[in-house]
Amino acid sequence: MFTKIRITLAALSFATFGSTSLAVEGGAGAYLLGSREGFAGIVPGPGTYVGIDLVHSEGVVEGLSLAGLPIKAESDLKVSFAKLSVTQVLDTQLWGGTPALNINVPFVLDAKLSFIGQTPPLVGIPVEDTTSGIGDITLTSLVGWHRGNLHYSAAFSVFAPTGSYNTASIDVPNRTINALNTGKNIWSFQPVFAATYFDPSRGLEFSGAASLLFSTRNSATDYQNAPALNLEAAVVQHTKSGWALGLAGYAYAQIGDDSGSGADATRAFLGADSLRAQVFGAGPVINYSGATMFGKDVTFKVKYFTEFGAKRRFESDTLWFNAAFTF
Repeated sequence: MFTKIRITLAALSFATFGSTSLAVEGGAGAYLLGSREGFAGIVPGPGTYVGIDLVHSEGVVEGLSLAGLPIKAESDLKVSFAKLSVTQVLDTQLWGGTPALNINVPFVLDAKLSFIGQTPPLVGIPVEDTTSGIGDITLTSLVGWHRGNLHYSAAFSVFAPTGSYNTASIDVPNRTINALNTGKNIWSFQPVFAATYFDPSRGLEFSGAASLLFSTRNSATDYQNAPALNLEAAVVQHTKSGWALGLAGYAYAQIGDDSGSGADATRAFLGADSLRAQVFGAGPVINYSGATMFGKDVTFKVKYFTEFGAKRRFESDTLWFNAAFTF
C-alpha cells in the first residue's frame, strides 16, 4: 500500500508554476513557493501523471513596483488560479537514474489588486485593478535515483513568458490602474535538488528541496530581479488506510539586490536602502491515496500555507487543492 502511495503522490513533486506576475518586481517570484513538499525527491515509475490544481491566495505588501509603476501604499492582492500539470516519466535510464519531463500550464481565473492612493494624482482615492488569462508556462526536466529508503532527484525548470504583459497606466477619472498582468515578461531558470527519506514500515517521510531562481531583465521596465534561494521541507506520516498528514514549510530569500533603472527608480520612490526580498511560510498538508476516478488511480491533496517575515514581497495565505491522476 505504501508503494502505491509513493508512486501516485510522487507526481506532485514536479509541480512548478509561473506566477501571476505579481523585491522581486511585482511582489512575487516566478516560482510558486510550497510546490515541492511531500515526496519531493521521488521520480516514480514510467508512465504519465496528470495533476489539476486549484489555488486561492490572499496577500498584502507595503511598497512594490508593478509593471513599472512604483506603489507606496499598502496593497492587497487576491488571486484564484488553476493549473494543469503533465509529467511523462520515461522508460529508460539516464546517468543511472530515471528521467522525466513536465509541463505546467497556469490560468488565472481572477486577480484583484486594491489600495488607497498615497501620491498624486491618486491621493486618498481607492484604486483597484483586475485581470485573468493564461500565465507563464513552465517546462521541467529531471532525473531521479533510488538507494533503499533514500530517493533524490535533480531538475531544471524554465519559466517562459507566455502570459500577457503591459506596462502600467493610470485612469484618474475612473480611479483605476492597469498594472496587473498574467505574465512577468521575463525568462526564469531554476536548478533544483530534492531528496526524500521514506520508511515504508513506519510510513514516515522526510522531504526537502533546494533551488536557485535566476531571471532575465524585464526589457519593458529595465528591472533586473536578483537571484533567489528557495528552501522547502516536509514531514509526513502516511497510514495504511491511504491517509497522510504532515507539516510543510519554506523559506525564500534573494541573495542580492535588484538592479536596473527600474529598480533604482523604485528604491528612490520608496525611500528604501534595499529591495532585497524574503518570506517564510508553513502549514498543514493532508493527502488521500488509493481512490479511483474515470477508471484511473487518483490522489487528492489539500494544503494551506500562511506566510510571515515578508520583506519587499507579498505576505500571503494560500489554500491549495490538487488531484493527481496516474495513467
